[in-house]
Amino acid sequence: MSLFCKHVWEVLSETTTESVFEHAIKTIRQQAEGRVKIPPQLCDGERHHIQVVTCRKCGKLHRFVEHI
Repeated sequence: MSLFCKHVWEVLSETTTESVFEHAIKTIRQQAEGRVKIPPQLCDGERHHIQVVTCRKCGKLHRFVEHI
């Protein structure tokens, strides 16, 4: 592995997580019927876009995480 590598990244995996709100809605739909109130702390819509990449030249692994 070279100390000064100009990385050429290749994507190994790419994932977008679901938000806390989406997870709460999915769980409630499976268990409850009718109208349901969701607590304010479960109304967060932040998701993460995660990419795991490797360098073709030196083999270094890196993970990029974006908040969307």
